[in-house]
Amino acid sequence: MKIMVCDTSNSTCCAGIFEDGKEIAYRLSFEDRTHSETFMPLVDEVMNSAGLKYSDIDAYAVTVGPGSFTGIRIGIAAVKGMALATGAGCIGISSTEALARSCENATRSPKSETIIIPAFDARNKRVFAKAEEEDTHKTLIKEDAYDAKDLALKVTKLPEVIYNARKQILVVGSGAKVMKQAFEDIGARLNVYYASGAAILPKGIALVAFDKLKNEPAVSARDITANYCAASRVKTLEQQRREKSSNI
Repeated sequence: MKIMVCDTSNSTCCAGIFEDGKEIAYRLSFEDRTHSETFMPLVDEVMNSAGLKYSDIDAYAVTVGPGSFTGIRIGIAAVKGMALATGAGCIGISSTEALARSCENATRSPKSETIIIPAFDARNKRVFAKAEEEDTHKTLIKEDAYDAKDLALKVTKLPEVIYNARKQILVVGSGAKVMKQAFEDIGARLNVYYASGAAILPKGIALVAFDKLKNEPAVSARDITANYCAASRVKTLEQQRREKSSNI
């Protein structure tokens, strides 16, 4: 089964093709240009490198958030177009899960002793994040938008942390700097490491996608929806306008 994996949910942009879990080709972009400019040329490069036609792709795995509202929409819209044109299925992938699976633990602690926190900077001292066991991928704190201090406090209250002083916490992604400040602000005495430069890689998306396919089939492109984890400011202001009008 050939799957194209795609991510435009945050600052980086990537695409890749995997067949039965094996990497065929991929590209990763750190360019400052918007994903609307870089994504489709990136996809075209991957297709040319793999020597494939779009009709050869069986399914598309795309990150659906959380992350940049505009970035998420760009990726999902592009994938919907490609999938609907060829009849390929789609797999919606959590951005935090993809980030967690993109990272290699370079510390000495074994995976069984490590909690990984994939975190994206959501501005104003907030993050899009979750916490999971690195070895089993068991969710300890669900994916959501968090005030960084609130999330830091949640981590300190995890039984896995309270009852195991050796537990290592690995915070990865653009939200690592925000979380580092949050842990310092609450005076947490934990074994925490930070990797702010970590990004979603095609292999991370592919690992999650093939795992999902073991339990459920790909769906129609029409059924793929975004997971923003937070209301956009535009929506919030619109709600305020309606509430103000209703009170007049």
